[in-house]
Amino acid sequence: MKQRSALLAAVTLISGLSLSIHYPGGSLSGAQRQPPKAMTPAVKILKTPAEEAGYTRYSQSEDIAAFLSRLSAEASDVLSVSVAGRSLPAASYGARDIFLVTMAVRASGASGPVVLDPGKPTVLFTAAQHGNEQSAKEAVLRIVRDLAVGELRPLLLKVNVLAMPQTNPYGNAMNVRTNELDLDLNRDHVKMEAESVRAIHRVFRAFRPEVTIDVHEKGDDYYRVSIGCVSNVNIGKDLQDFSRTVILAEIEKALKKKNTAFHEYLVTEDLGVDTSSGAAYERGQAGPREEMKRFSTTDLNDGRNSLGIFETLSFIQEGASRHDLETLRDRTAWQYQGLKAFLESAAGHAPEILQTVRGDRARLLERAAARAEGDPIHLRMMFARDPGQPQLLLKRFEAVEPPVRGTPKVVDEVVKNWFPNVEPTLSVPRPRGYIIRGDRLDIVETLLGLGVEVGMLVKDAILDTEVYEVAEIDPSDVDYEAPKKIEVSGKAARTPVYRGDFYVDCVQPAANLVPCLLEPQSVYGFVRYWKFKLVPETGGLFEILRFSGKEAPAVIPYRPWRP
Repeated sequence: MKQRSALLAAVTLISGLSLSIHYPGGSLSGAQRQPPKAMTPAVKILKTPAEEAGYTRYSQSEDIAAFLSRLSAEASDVLSVSVAGRSLPAASYGARDIFLVTMAVRASGASGPVVLDPGKPTVLFTAAQHGNEQSAKEAVLRIVRDLAVGELRPLLLKVNVLAMPQTNPYGNAMNVRTNELDLDLNRDHVKMEAESVRAIHRVFRAFRPEVTIDVHEKGDDYYRVSIGCVSNVNIGKDLQDFSRTVILAEIEKALKKKNTAFHEYLVTEDLGVDTSSGAAYERGQAGPREEMKRFSTTDLNDGRNSLGIFETLSFIQEGASRHDLETLRDRTAWQYQGLKAFLESAAGHAPEILQTVRGDRARLLERAAARAEGDPIHLRMMFARDPGQPQLLLKRFEAVEPPVRGTPKVVDEVVKNWFPNVEPTLSVPRPRGYIIRGDRLDIVETLLGLGVEVGMLVKDAILDTEVYEVAEIDPSDVDYEAPKKIEVSGKAARTPVYRGDFYVDCVQPAANLVPCLLEPQSVYGFVRYWKFKLVPETGGLFEILRFSGKEAPAVIPYRPWRP
């Protein structure tokens, strides 16, 4: 691949996710930038890399770096660029920066990195976690450009915007789904082995956006744009209702005016099977199986739910795609239309979003402290039918063998196995906190990366705990999947703990997440990943303890300075 070193800006990560941009002939400091411009589009619009190439090739990291450098020079009054992380080097492809674009209206005369306005909701775009879903990145670059110097610029009067246009540089360059470690990034949001995923969560921790959308591609589909909201029932129902009745309804209406078919994102799967964990297991039954449709996964290793669990309005967008260059222009246009309608809806409801999300986050802390009997944590869930809507009517392209070029015929499809509801099947009372041994830094570092606050015990003590004894267990045969069966009983115990052990208090913003990660029966927890070696034996004890004392133990914050 041809390098454009003369055009590229070398970017350096500095404190606070700010950026120093260095050019071959010097640097562009805050003092050298142009004064703030009015909130009107520039006359000449900078082309995105895909537009510049006439959509004849996919934009690469070098193209994105050059484009963002030029854009930051043109729109320094509303935009700054930083590096949120860096992919790992591979034999066939070197390490690359993972860019973060920060956009907000500056105070008059301000310079340096853009600072978000706390009086407005912040929207985070992430794209191309799957490297071969190329239109996601191209559309987000267009959104960034049009916010900075184009027709969308007035939206910055109502919202702040963060954008990570390319989160999987290796997969993008190789046009493959996975990253340089052969990891599916959108199944890595619990164990967090990929630097790209850690970068997404660093950005989320640093800015705590009220709204997030993760942009992907699906197969060729009549519904050119599909957007899904959160599905995990631990997340506030009011957020899911607002997502559907307000945001998605307005997007559908806006796209209808563009003659772009829209539907809430649906997943087709074998009836009675849930493959959303990402576990690589063999299909148990040969031949065709009856299929079902449902909304997207409840899993927390999914980027949408992993941010939604913090009481966030979190979404996924899936654009229709044949995954070929011939259709890149159309694919990007559909994605762009969906994202534009999404952002316009969010901006139109900015005060309501701010009040709803921040209110839910504040109430979560109150609920975590109260630990009311009627407010449990749900560890297992199932997709269920809705008696009030037993079937679903959809439109689809008629399947023809061999495929025929041109506009395919559209036919109606009646979905009989329709499972729109999510029901909890195993719940536990909210815990006060958890005790983790001091030698389990692998668990603690992962918790920190996910935005969980962890304390370190300052002295030896004997604490009131609840210990899980394993009555029966049938371990999973595959990584990523929870034990097929695990029965435990909690027993009260006075347990010695030691200086340097860890305490995770559940009265914190991650109050809904912590039990899902640390309970042994959770299908979302660390117990399902082989790397943590947490699966106990029958008759044994689960090594993470529930704290049941009245007063939290004396701790100091562990690594509060983490980036």
